[in-house]
Amino acid sequence: MNRGNKLWEGHRMILPEHRARMMEQELEPYVVPQLHEDASVEIEYRVQQAMARRQPLKIIVGEADGEHTVEGRILSYRSETRSLQIHNEWGRFQIPIQNIVRVL
Repeated sequence: MNRGNKLWEGHRMILPEHRARMMEQELEPYVVPQLHEDASVEIEYRVQQAMARRQPLKIIVGEADGEHTVEGRILSYRSETRSLQIHNEWGRFQIPIQNIVRVL
């Protein structure tokens, strides 16, 4: 008999503190932080170095649902859309410059 996950479906428990925090996170929209000029210069430098050396880079991107990590090689900078084109094993992505929070 294959019940899948049904055996544990009714046994889920969430502490009231955790439930309250989960509800707060759902109600609060994520706001991309404004970077200081020094942080922007540091991000720009790391991006330029990664492009010149063709090295993979890990970028933290802030979006409406929170922060996400994107890792890959930077292919180009598109000035008309002010975005980076990144390539990794899942394909090519365009990341708007204003959404970059950190570069690792």
